[in-house]
Amino acid sequence: MDNLYAEYAITKARIKTLTKEAENIALKILEDLQEKGETTKETNVGKFTVCKRKNWIYPKSVVELSETLKEEKAKAESTGEATYEEKDSLLFTPVNL
Repeated sequence: MDNLYAEYAITKARIKTLTKEAENIALKILEDLQEKGETTKETNVGKFTVCKRKNWIYPKSVVELSETLKEEKAKAESTGEATYEEKDSLLFTPVNL
């Protein structure tokens, strides 16, 4: 059974490392495509496309509303007006190697 726990810990560490690697490679691919003035690249492993993603920047009034909403949620939680459901989940804290 200890093997199962070790397997989980190792897998989580690999996912973290692979995610960072994939993000770095994606940046290099994006840079390469932009330098070449290309928006798509067909390869034997798939198609890579430069696309636009929206990153919203809200006016101060909306940010303030969001903060007010957070405060109201916290208030409802503390007064018992808000309800919650609990479900089991797994929390894993890796040892520092």
